Amino acid sequence: MRPPLLALYVVLGLACGGGSGSGGGSSGGGPAPDPWASVTAAIQNAQSQFPGAPPLGNLSAAPAGLTVEVLTPDGVVYSKSFGAFTNQTYAAVASASKMVSGTVLLQLVDKGVLSLDTKTKNLLKDRNGLAWNGNMGEIRLRDLLSFTSGISGDLPSSDGSDITLDEAVLRIFESQRATASVPGSYFYYGSTHLRIAARMAEVSTGKSWRQLFDENLRIPLGWSALSSYGGGTNPNPAGSLACTGLEYTRFLMMQLGGGLDGSNRLLSTSLVAQRRQDAFGPGTTLAYTPYALLQRINHYGFGNWVETQNGAAPSNTNPIQRVSSTGKFGWAPWIEVGGGQNWAALIMCQQPDAGGSFLPSENLKLQLAPLISAAIAQRPPVVRTVP
Repeated sequence: MRPPLLALYVVLGLACGGGSGSGGGSSGGGPAPDPWASVTAAIQNAQSQFPGAPPLGNLSAAPAGLTVEVLTPDGVVYSKSFGAFTNQTYAAVASASKMVSGTVLLQLVDKGVLSLDTKTKNLLKDRNGLAWNGNMGEIRLRDLLSFTSGISGDLPSSDGSDITLDEAVLRIFESQRATASVPGSYFYYGSTHLRIAARMAEVSTGKSWRQLFDENLRIPLGWSALSSYGGGTNPNPAGSLACTGLEYTRFLMMQLGGGLDGSNRLLSTSLVAQRRQDAFGPGTTLAYTPYALLQRINHYGFGNWVETQNGAAPSNTNPIQRVSSTGKFGWAPWIEVGGGQNWAALIMCQQPDAGGSFLPSENLKLQLAPLISAAIAQRPPVVRTVP
């Protein structure tokens, strides 16, 4: 999500939707009540807020509507499309890329290629071949994953597809080295942190970011070769991923399963747990968060938001309720982890490229969470196994 321009509004659209999905069975003399009735009604009421989007880059126009899926560790228990957007629609997921890219980086930590405390100065050099220095040189991988590196803002000149990721990171260093703060001092939401982290991964392995994504995640998860990062030779790990809902659901199931994709372990349980914790230090302040529009003080873990039930900062008395990674265009994955919950959901859609395009999905997510919890308490049947 780039800094949105719209003021907070409430999703109140009135429309109806259709599609195939989970349904109730029968018992005794008639059908059992549908545990998902309130969930479906809420999505139908919001459907008009999902108009689709014009072509974006190499992507075709996105159809109107949305699909919502809910997963438990046993499989998908709710899958319903509202409008023409389905779980097979190929879409730009924007900042939902961050959770995926964070996973690839954590996989490299699992393999010992990087550590959470690897510093930029250990791997990155300036144009003169000298190691990064000053505050920029003291940035650790954990600071980059939690967006608390001391770097503020995104650099437009680092975003072009006509340069390499190496060149992009060199430009970031040159623009920030005189002004970067002490790592951990503040949180700034943007793309710069993960660009640097991805370049550290490239240097430490001798492989490109796309190769690392393919080898560690895309191929093991069975994703199509089309599902990758845009940006030419300068992929943006924080926001340029495109894929289908079926593919992202499998990724979410792996996260829900503590790093297991079926019987194949892709991420250690310890790192799955760490990424779900508040990575802010005692002195970390919020410099920029798009959730200011929603008056929520969400903190960040490793490549994902950590949210509390009331939207205030996490604490011993206000525990983390969910982890999430909503994108600018409305793609909204989340995992409920508080209060004994252990399920995930995904709002699949693609909204126009405009400020505030993520708000309908965020409002719908907050509305759906308690309704989904109530439905899951009724032990609904699995409608699709994953993988």
